[in-house]
Amino acid sequence: LCAVRYTGVASAAFRQEQHRRTLSPGQEETVTMTVAYTEYQPHVGDQDALKLTVAGAVQETGQVLAKELRVRLHTPELTLTLLGPAVVGQEVPIQVVFQNPLPEALTGASLRMEGARIACPKPVPL
Repeated sequence: LCAVRYTGVASAAFRQEQHRRTLSPGQEETVTMTVAYTEYQPHVGDQDALKLTVAGAVQETGQVLAKELRVRLHTPELTLTLLGPAVVGQEVPIQVVFQNPLPEALTGASLRMEGARIACPKPVPL
């Protein structure tokens, strides 16, 4: 398991596992991997993805199988709600909601709103 930058460049693997299984004819086996936020967080930026590479070898035939899965990490969304009627030439109150999905506090954040006739949008510290 490794991080992949938005440019497509993969970093060094930060987790590796090896499993050996013996399968009877027609048997199916499932192997699961759970990756906690605290494990992948030091390796990814805000535009990165995780890449899982799985390779298997059949001992009897020497055949090698491989598969790759890229998981894009989604950023949480802002929810915007008009709290009153939008009338030309009048102020309109807008509610902005952001929910922190992380198991740690976010610090140093700011919110900047831009729009028509807003000449100099000012960041609001949060």
